[in-house]
Amino acid sequence: MDQEKAYLIIDTLANGIDPVTGECFPENSPYNHPDVIRALFYLLRNQPTHKKQKKSLEEKQQENVAKGLPKNYGLPWSDEAIEYVISQYNANIAIDCIAQEVARKPSSIIGLLKKKEVITEEQAFSMGLRYQTKAGRG
Repeated sequence: MDQEKAYLIIDTLANGIDPVTGECFPENSPYNHPDVIRALFYLLRNQPTHKKQKKSLEEKQQENVAKGLPKNYGLPWSDEAIEYVISQYNANIAIDCIAQEVARKPSSIIGLLKKKEVITEEQAFSMGLRYQTKAGRG
């Protein structure tokens, strides 16, 4: 029996229902005693939770690649990468090329440039529309 099924049975018992028959327990059942009910609900409230183990940077990158995303998709930007993107943009390098170099989506590059106030909201919007249309979304 797995843990989820065991807790489902405890929940059913705590609510005064026979998990086998689905019928309510009679009033003189031990499962209707207040202390038993409290104990069952205590177990339910304090059941162990499984914490997700944090993935390493390499694991996240591998997962991105497996999903068909750029390697650094959704990962934090390093100061060096930010400086590189800004310098490349200022050198008139195409957004597609910059995105490929830093393993990000073009929309991430546009968002970063806007956030760092290298481009305006209007420029970001215009550039974003261009990339949506190229990708066949617009």
